[in-house]
Amino acid sequence: MRASLLAAVVLLAGFSISCASADDGSIGPEPRPETTKAPAPLPPEFTKIGEPCPPPEQPTYAGPAIQCGKDNRVGVITASRRVGLPEGAQKLEGSMGKVQVFVEADRVWVEGTCVWCRSFTEQSSIAHLTYATDEQLMQIQMVAELSNKSPLRDANAWRGAIAAWQPKN
Repeated sequence: MRASLLAAVVLLAGFSISCASADDGSIGPEPRPETTKAPAPLPPEFTKIGEPCPPPEQPTYAGPAIQCGKDNRVGVITASRRVGLPEGAQKLEGSMGKVQVFVEADRVWVEGTCVWCRSFTEQSSIAHLTYATDEQLMQIQMVAELSNKSPLRDANAWRGAIAAWQPKN
């Protein structure tokens, strides 16, 4: 009886070792391939972001402000209303302008209230991180109440600044 029990244990041990070596000893599931998250769909008035700059025209105050940036491409668009940010936007609780920020790989969305204007004005801006100039990024950072002294040029810099954000007293 002991011999048959020993034979069964040896057989199971050998089978276990062969199974473990078949998958290089890993027992967890294979990692999922990285999925690239598609950019959020743009509201209609923001579809020109990142496109070639339009020809200079007479300024109109009815539509959004389109600002040309680097490489003669649209770097920032600002509308004087809140358009609603995609799911996952971060609210900077306690901010003076009730700021919300949404960061993508190439774009940053910022909604807030212009606290420096003569009257409180709601506004939404989208900046294309590749094409926005340093000055344009600094303006967007001011609206987002981020006090960084240099422009945030990539998504990780924006995420870090948001994580370190403190409400102004």
